[in-house]
Amino acid sequence: MSGIVWRGPQRTSRVPWAGHKVGSLGEAKGLRVAIRLGERRVVEVSGEIGLYSGAELRERLLWALRRHGPQLTLDLRGVTSIDSAGIEVLLATRRRAQLEGGWVNVAQASPCVQRMITLAGLQHMFSPPKES
Repeated sequence: MSGIVWRGPQRTSRVPWAGHKVGSLGEAKGLRVAIRLGERRVVEVSGEIGLYSGAELRERLLWALRRHGPQLTLDLRGVTSIDSAGIEVLLATRRRAQLEGGWVNVAQASPCVQRMITLAGLQHMFSPPKES
């Protein structure tokens, strides 16, 4: 035995992420939510809806349900991307609204949102409420 001790790989330069804070799950980059009050409450959402922004969007939508009642109309024209986590947020919001006797309607949607809702077969779940 020669007495050489291996101390692992030696780094000569800093790694790109050294010293930077890693974003948390609730951190939503570029997500914007605005509520327009009028005859119907319209929640305008823009930006990315996904794993990292989903928790924040869920909180904002549930707040809107608590504050303004269980009938929400969503305007998703400004959404640039949505994944399965984003679809789950929309479904959870719809579920909560239904438990309180209301509904969630997607009145306007960007092409990526329309595509995801169609691929998931959820068009009927976010259609306008039937007049009684």
